[in-house]
Amino acid sequence: MAHKGRAKVALPFPFKGKTFVFRQPPPVGQGEPVLFLNIGWIAYPEVWEPAIQEVLKSSSHIHVILLYNLTGIAEAVEFQDRFRQQMQLIQHMLKHFPSQRISAIASEDLAIVFGLEIGGILAIICDGQGIVRVVEFYPPLKRSPKWSEEVADWRPKLHQAVKKALDKFFRKGQR
Repeated sequence: MAHKGRAKVALPFPFKGKTFVFRQPPPVGQGEPVLFLNIGWIAYPEVWEPAIQEVLKSSSHIHVILLYNLTGIAEAVEFQDRFRQQMQLIQHMLKHFPSQRISAIASEDLAIVFGLEIGGILAIICDGQGIVRVVEFYPPLKRSPKWSEEVADWRPKLHQAVKKALDKFFRKGQR
């Protein structure tokens, strides 16, 4: 349902592949704002900590849903190890961020809905009624063979992009 040209997020998401929810389901449309943060495959606290902390300090009411893009989940044994590794990465992220205002959704079809992490949607913020108020795209990110160089580039850019999305949301008078 749309309101004045705005889309309303409907749950469950239109994911057709295997989808997993970690912690509590997102409280979309239940009176409090929700920020969906597309972490793609980058489930590493050293990359996301400033951005996630920015969201949590912006309001005591906003919830963060980390969106993780699972690679295809095949039944073959060789893919089961990869699936377990992905689940461990998500659980590690949630352990690093113990706030009950943070949960995660992992899905095979995340890239179809949100795009790939580079060039796709970074964040969507919904108001307390579940109406999409802000969509923020990924900033350009440096690719490097050295993880430390990528983290040094990505961390501040992702933090600034999330901060920009929050500024837009709260400037529009949302709580």
